[in-house]
Amino acid sequence: MKNILIIIVAIAVYLHYYPNEQVNEWYDTYIGQAKQSLSEVTDTKVKVAPSKLLTVLQRDFEQYTKSEVAYIEAIASSRKSVRSFHQKYCGEFKGNTRLRHEHVKKACRTIDQYRILN
Repeated sequence: MKNILIIIVAIAVYLHYYPNEQVNEWYDTYIGQAKQSLSEVTDTKVKVAPSKLLTVLQRDFEQYTKSEVAYIEAIASSRKSVRSFHQKYCGEFKGNTRLRHEHVKKACRTIDQYRILN
């Protein structure tokens, strides 16, 4: 056990004082990928579970057309699509050709209600 610790420290000291370009490049890409993955998981801008959006809006699906229901289900398929919908249509209304205005407002209210603010 003591020998393994000595080897780890020796490798760390060597890499610190004699950096290798290939190792640095690999490390930078690996850290970049890890940060990207972590930021996607821990993003707090729109932190509503996609299933929650679908659960809340399902109560009123009788008022929606079949294409609107399919669009809502597509939005609720992932956090990324919920975040994208929120950024496009909830800040200021730009018009959505796939959902009626009152349904867009209701989806935005639902996302705002269940998200964690910064």
